[in-house]
Amino acid sequence: MKLKAIAISIFLVHSAFGQMRDVSPQQGDKAILLEMHQAVLAAHLAKDAAAWTALEADTTISANNGEVTFPGRSARQQSRQRYLERTNFDSYQDVKPPVVELSEDGTLGWVIAEVEVVGWTARMDGTIEDVSNTWAWIELYKKGENGWKMVGNVSNSRPF
Repeated sequence: MKLKAIAISIFLVHSAFGQMRDVSPQQGDKAILLEMHQAVLAAHLAKDAAAWTALEADTTISANNGEVTFPGRSARQQSRQRYLERTNFDSYQDVKPPVVELSEDGTLGWVIAEVEVVGWTARMDGTIEDVSNTWAWIELYKKGENGWKMVGNVSNSRPF
């Protein structure tokens, strides 16, 4: 019996290492980018602007609301924290699996997502605004010495 258990263990370990060898660096990087995207979604639900901002480069490029901006880390984190503190999400999730791609040299990556948001926000005047909608965006990533960092975002919401 012991010999059979040892043989099965060796087989399982060998299979696991074989599967690890089958994962290309590109597949591993795509998995990392998908995890980072999921962390962005989770940060919304947790109201954690610091966790969201930690995934990003010091300065990023943003194309939203018809404007291109280059917000620094501190400004992004403060603005997001104010937004998250007054907003409550019942749901913040992918509608379908995101598209994750990498450049041929493996230094740039992007995630294209379609996300359903269900929630509300307290406006500055005290009224409540429904923020439920479907958003589509592209997260842009760059791989450097310290791994992957989000360097840009382009987003839009589905018209009502």
